[in-house]
Amino acid sequence: MKSLLSRATPILFAFALSFLHCIAACAEESVAKYVRVPIFFLTDRNMIGDPKQTNFSFGPHRKYLGDCLHDPFLGSASVVIENVDHKPLTDALKKMGWQAVTVDKREGLVSSALIQAETHEETAAKFYGTVREHCELTPDKNVFVFIHGYKNSFQSAAHTAAWLSYNAERPTILYSWPSVAKIRAYSSDENNVEWSQEHFNDMLTSLDDMCKEDPDIKIRLMAHSMGSRLLVRAIPILRDRHYVTEFAMICPDVDSGLVKHYARRYFNPKGTAKIRLYMSRRDKALALSQIVHGGYTRLGECADSLSGMLSQVMGNRPANDSEEKKEAEADDAAFEETMKQAKHRLQTIDFTDIDTGFIGHKVPAKLICSMSFSEKPGSDLDLIQEASGQRSGLSNTFAKITHLKDTAPHITESCLRVVKVDQKKSSKKAKQKL
Repeated sequence: MKSLLSRATPILFAFALSFLHCIAACAEESVAKYVRVPIFFLTDRNMIGDPKQTNFSFGPHRKYLGDCLHDPFLGSASVVIENVDHKPLTDALKKMGWQAVTVDKREGLVSSALIQAETHEETAAKFYGTVREHCELTPDKNVFVFIHGYKNSFQSAAHTAAWLSYNAERPTILYSWPSVAKIRAYSSDENNVEWSQEHFNDMLTSLDDMCKEDPDIKIRLMAHSMGSRLLVRAIPILRDRHYVTEFAMICPDVDSGLVKHYARRYFNPKGTAKIRLYMSRRDKALALSQIVHGGYTRLGECADSLSGMLSQVMGNRPANDSEEKKEAEADDAAFEETMKQAKHRLQTIDFTDIDTGFIGHKVPAKLICSMSFSEKPGSDLDLIQEASGQRSGLSNTFAKITHLKDTAPHITESCLRVVKVDQKKSSKKAKQKL
């Protein structure tokens, strides 16, 4: 018996090694270095090339001049993304169109495909029907809608949208308006984003119809830089839409005074959607935009508490006589109570410490998705309280030069600042030494 066991041991050992090697090999195959992430897109840019071929693209101009046809291009795109989080391709992701990239490739847009039908209405029905099908593959039926900013080509905007989709693992729609994608074309971009407003509003109406057909679908709207103007001007349409669970404005290049006007008229304190403002004090692009616009600050520079700002602009109710004053005081008391309940869904998030590059003005996709689903900034990061109004030095300098200092009372409510966990520990130790 011992002899039999001694002969069998090497065979069993070799079999075990072979089995373990197969498991390791399968694990390596299941985690690709690069993945192809699908996104949906809606764009009113001009088309370059033949849509029947795979090499067509979208250019820097409007789809049409003079006409007002309201028939933007609808389709899907595939973008190569580095699998930085070593995500395995689950069956759900594969069904959504994710694919492993077997050979190393450069990141970026790989292919685009148009949805085509005889009429635009039929095309839209196919488009939103496919979005709904992808929603069914997710645990919460959430859809991300991303609007890019100034100086973005379709390709670069698709890349950013794909990063959001990668981190969220949810279907993502890119709304791409005709940005010229050149530094010198700032005025052209301002003109084109305004021209695109009605097409953006049409998309929101279509999403409204989609969500009425399936009330479980939830929409998260994300706008970067100049793209935030589309979102702000669409507030009258979006107000009280229960299916919109989040509005995120990332480094918004929009006049802060204009936003206050919209907030005063349209903000609903009894709403349920999260409203988040992401800003960075390393953002030099917005400081330059400030000086281009005569010194008036952009919303992404202000670093004010959103709840504090809204309380301030909505609480000012002048009274002409004593009776009106009593009514105003009673209304103010009720308003303050309502705003207290709304504060938990209004956040200003300062991500200066993780903003990269000389210009800054980045889209922190991983942070945004983590905050969306967990209310936390992600691994190795934390949130701490920060005093309201922490603008960049460049913004303050331009305010002094133009003599356009904000005259509103200081907001005492705090904002949230993203810090690295190691940085937070070191700052605590420094305080203890003092």
